[in-house]
Amino acid sequence: MNGPAEGYIEFFVYVIGMGIVIFLLSILLKEKRIILPLITCLLSLLLIIAGFLFVSGWGGLGLLFMASCALLASILNIVIMALITRFKWKKSKN
Repeated sequence: MNGPAEGYIEFFVYVIGMGIVIFLLSILLKEKRIILPLITCLLSLLLIIAGFLFVSGWGGLGLLFMASCALLASILNIVIMALITRFKWKKSKN
């Protein structure tokens, strides 16, 4: 596929793939489900900073791409986990 949407499709496939992995691993942590998405969010922010400051040339671009995919996937997982806990809390309250 050699079109203008090739980069966008690759980005969203990586985000969805990382998001599924983070979600499934965080489901294994029964009580502290939000910990893993928070840790991946912080690690991806550190990778973004490292990509700007320490990696020179085009090598930093790949690091920034993967870190931004992981950041977006972890933020989406935080939102999903918050919605799941809110609906469970609302359901148990009634």
